[in-house]
Amino acid sequence: MQTKDKYLLETDILSDHLVNGKNESSILIDLMQKGICYTTVLNASELLFFTNSDKEIEYVKKILNAVKVLGLHSRYSLSISNYSRKVESLRDALFSVVADINKLPIVTFDNNRYINTSLKIIHPQDLRG
Repeated sequence: MQTKDKYLLETDILSDHLVNGKNESSILIDLMQKGICYTTVLNASELLFFTNSDKEIEYVKKILNAVKVLGLHSRYSLSISNYSRKVESLRDALFSVVADINKLPIVTFDNNRYINTSLKIIHPQDLRG
């Protein structure tokens, strides 16, 4: 039995689907067809924080129901120092810890955001070939 690929999606991938998903081939849909997609409670919170209407909240919740949303365990804080000087924010350090502990590659449009980490970073175009 072949194992499916697994991906940790940055907020930019999810928001791209919300903005462009109906207009063109969705990267999120492509990723979901290739493997199992995860995001974090941080990303889910970011998407919901910036909604402006009940309709937008509904769309965001549909996307979040289609992926697996990982929580933040208190022990993740013990690994924060591994990334504190490699990324620009606490949020990015926490996201990096989630990727590291769960052994998930990060999918993002911003290859430079995590460039100083040893994490595997995938630009969506690399998956499309």
